[in-house]
Amino acid sequence: MLPPDNAQETAGSGQQPPPAGDGSHLPVGGDIGTDVPGHAEDGTGTGAIGGGSGAITDGNGAAGEPNTMTLAAPSASEPGAKVAGEGIADGRGRWRALAGTSRAISRATAVGAAGAAGVIRRARRTKQTSVPGDQPVKVRSADIAGTVLARLTVLPAVLILAWLIPGIPLLLTGHFLPVPMTLISVSLAAAVMVIGLRVVPASWPRLMSGGRKSEPGWTLWFGLLATVGVVAGLTGWQLTESTQAVIVLRDQGTYLQTGYWIAQHGSLPIPQMLSAFGPFHAGLNFTSTGFLAHGNSIYPAVLPGLPMLLAGGFWVHGITGALATGPLLGGLATLTFAGLVGRLVGPQWAPAGALVLGLSLPQQYVGRTSLSETVLEIVIFGGLCLMADSLALRGTGTVPAVRTAEAPDTRSARARLAIAWQLGALSRWPSWLTPQRVLAALAGLALSFGLVISLDALVCLLVVIPFGAALLAGRRPQAAPFLSGLVVGLCYGILCLYLLDRPLLDTVGHTVALAGLAAVTLAVASIVAYQLARVGRVRTAVPRALARRPLRWLPEAGALVVVAALIGFVVRPYVQKVHGHPAPGVYSAIKALQQLDNLQIDPTRTYAEQTLYWVIWYVGLPTVLLGVFALAVVVRRCLRALLTWRDPTGVWRIWGLPLAMICAGTVVVLWAPDIVPDQPWASRRLIVIAIPGLILCALWAAAWLGRRARDRGAQSVTAAVAGLFCVAAMLVPTVSTTFGLGLSHSSKTGSLKAVAHGLALTRTGVGQVGAVDQLCASIPRNVSVVIIDYPTAQEFSQVIRGMCGVPVAWMADQPVSAVESVIGAIAAAGRRPLLMAGSEGRLLSFGGSPVRVLDLATTQDPRDLTQLPTSLQPLRYQIWMTEPVPAGSGA
Repeated sequence: MLPPDNAQETAGSGQQPPPAGDGSHLPVGGDIGTDVPGHAEDGTGTGAIGGGSGAITDGNGAAGEPNTMTLAAPSASEPGAKVAGEGIADGRGRWRALAGTSRAISRATAVGAAGAAGVIRRARRTKQTSVPGDQPVKVRSADIAGTVLARLTVLPAVLILAWLIPGIPLLLTGHFLPVPMTLISVSLAAAVMVIGLRVVPASWPRLMSGGRKSEPGWTLWFGLLATVGVVAGLTGWQLTESTQAVIVLRDQGTYLQTGYWIAQHGSLPIPQMLSAFGPFHAGLNFTSTGFLAHGNSIYPAVLPGLPMLLAGGFWVHGITGALATGPLLGGLATLTFAGLVGRLVGPQWAPAGALVLGLSLPQQYVGRTSLSETVLEIVIFGGLCLMADSLALRGTGTVPAVRTAEAPDTRSARARLAIAWQLGALSRWPSWLTPQRVLAALAGLALSFGLVISLDALVCLLVVIPFGAALLAGRRPQAAPFLSGLVVGLCYGILCLYLLDRPLLDTVGHTVALAGLAAVTLAVASIVAYQLARVGRVRTAVPRALARRPLRWLPEAGALVVVAALIGFVVRPYVQKVHGHPAPGVYSAIKALQQLDNLQIDPTRTYAEQTLYWVIWYVGLPTVLLGVFALAVVVRRCLRALLTWRDPTGVWRIWGLPLAMICAGTVVVLWAPDIVPDQPWASRRLIVIAIPGLILCALWAAAWLGRRARDRGAQSVTAAVAGLFCVAAMLVPTVSTTFGLGLSHSSKTGSLKAVAHGLALTRTGVGQVGAVDQLCASIPRNVSVVIIDYPTAQEFSQVIRGMCGVPVAWMADQPVSAVESVIGAIAAAGRRPLLMAGSEGRLLSFGGSPVRVLDLATTQDPRDLTQLPTSLQPLRYQIWMTEPVPAGSGA
């Protein structure tokens, strides 16, 4: 999807081709800070930064428009307006130019320093710059909104990279501590923002209707302000309904406990502390839910990305800060997705994307607790946004001098402000450090760092391989930095798997091996295709073959494949029942759930044939139908652009990588979700790619329908109403599922009344923090804890080891004599033995006086196999403790 640029055919680029014969190179596509036409005259010249008072032809608006700000520049007679060649040569002229342009830059800064700086690009000067001197510089205020939106929506991904890049080496060396992490990550984040985000596009290539050249200015401001409002509201809501997942029941507790251990000790793995239990005894175990043993250490069964972020939350405000980290990450994931919608669909659609995704039950589920899906969303959506920005910047990165005889109105207002910035700059960037390359490198880093967060990123990384080959074949400047960023992130991921999660790698080795085989196959195929593309005969023969039947019908065939895939997933439950080979614990859990729901007992069922209906449950049939329709249209257009190697609008090259990820990720997840199938737990697999991808495509379909209506003569209001109806059709089933809206008969009068029995306004795990604090306070010093029943050991072993700071092991279903031998060994090691169990009766055989140290009645998430989750399930924890008398002590 990366054909070469065509400056003569542009739709929605926000910029017109340069006038013929001016000798300039001005790429199209809405680039910010593109090459300024003109030349220098003998390295000298006088004048001021200016522009005409007439209409701006690049979409910046006319001088009288309310969304255009006019920056007055000094005339030639004003101090600081003249720039002598020799002054520039020795540096004094640069300061005089800075003084002469300070008023223009300060006014831009008053509107928004970050936004104004992003509208321009400071580039390497090869010749003396000369500007005519009695014209004002006009900058459209909407461009400021566009650059702020662009920066704001990729900032979460940049900050996460700045935290993880130094964090992984420090964690490997056992020095993940607050002071070095803060100093390094803050410095790195500042450097990345200054260098990487110094230039971002204010708009992106887009198909327009009615012959328009650019989006109206209000769309950018509405997109920015409404997105911020929606994300802030959703984040606040999630914070009020956040989950207290301190006890390790599932992955939520595993992530939180791992984060606590890292915050307290700065290293992984976790030592077993065998010496606290005396000589080794058969039947003594140290594993628990989410924590695996390897050698003399305990390894979390999760990747370290999210725990490292949670460790920062613990440093900021203890357990409260860590519990707030999950909802904050969920809000940032919604913000980043809104940025992707704004780039691919339009800025005015970004708030709708944030609202539909944020209100969906799977996003609510993962966004209220400590689950890795939110962080994975941030880095994937952020990486796609960064790549879209890099492709939207289609200039070369150099600024030729300005021709003084050139008519002011033929120059871009953004280019004129770029001259002001360049003259006021105190330093210059290296010629190779162009914004395109820096953004592409950040995109590669963000996407590949998904492997540090979750193995679910493997599917996304596979489609990046052919995309990188397309960049190389198209000789795009993004190719080398993008692939370099990918390699760096992959090295980080491999280090984490081998050194910090080796037991997890052994457990999922088959999946990783399949992904590696697929990656090697794609890499070899991409290299072969790239080498063939360099052969002259192939370059000539392939386009001819693709232009003839039947290959010319490949785009239409791709669209038909999308529709056929939808039909196949619709009929799949009627023709197939998927079975798997679950682990013993999963086997028992599925059997218990089937018994509870009065289903046919078959614990090998994975229910994978129902995945499409899971999606329909959560986001509704309209979103699925609109999304699949848009996927078919976009696949057809992207394939046509790829096969003809022509993309005059620049739209489909930006869609290429997101489209590949949506198609591949959705098909893989819907075919084999590879997760325990109870809801809403299984919806975790859908929320990273499948549901966001369908929402994105459905919004594109809504925009497409409105554009078609305008092209056919409809008024703007009519087209807007059509788009609003599409958004409402997406929101109604989503909100209905999340809130459990419905009608019920009144018990007294028998009349119908509206009810809300959903999970939107519920909290799970309430009281866990206080209960764990009480448990830790009741444990004496210098003790070694032995848990003698399996459920308590699985749920509380790491809680006691980490948050209570006490060595712990367990011996479930062992004879009394074996437990007593361990008790004696603990006493011989100079420590006090302490037994724990979930009931008093299990402790009576060991003497002492059992005491109940934890009794918590709370709730947990639903666990439904074949229906929507609507209500929480009650849950009770009890722990009894006794200090036994060792045999032969004489007591």
